[in-house]
Amino acid sequence: MEYVVYLIDANILIYATSRDDLHRRYCRMVMRFDSPYIKIGTTDVIIREVNRNKRIRIPGTIRIYHVDRLSDEIKSLKTNYLKQPSEADLSLVQAALNHAEIQGIITYDKDFGRIATRGLIQRKSSTKFWLGNAKQFLEKYEVKQKIT
Repeated sequence: MEYVVYLIDANILIYATSRDDLHRRYCRMVMRFDSPYIKIGTTDVIIREVNRNKRIRIPGTIRIYHVDRLSDEIKSLKTNYLKQPSEADLSLVQAALNHAEIQGIITYDKDFGRIATRGLIQRKSSTKFWLGNAKQFLEKYEVKQKIT
């Protein structure tokens, strides 16, 4: 594998374009992150969800994965006993299952850990799946550039 991919959740796209959000700086840095060995991606479902409320320009360096259908295994995932995750959130997990180069998800959604870290992805992958927020991702790869 020449590179690995970390998928971004809808909240990363939204926070990156917020005027006064605490996470804006980190999310912008993630969206502009470009490395020969580490790529940022998302799904077409995430982009459609975000664009319903807010038009966001997606940088050309972000890889977009097409998810045309969720598997029954993915559809059955729940964050807790009653709450069903959104189709957009599940599209990230489906993309990760379908593409071996995807090794993590960047999100500020605290419920996401209950979906993505249930072992489903690890069982189908040879690497440990990473889950964290934009700041944690930047710290993981020691990104120190300033982007406003």
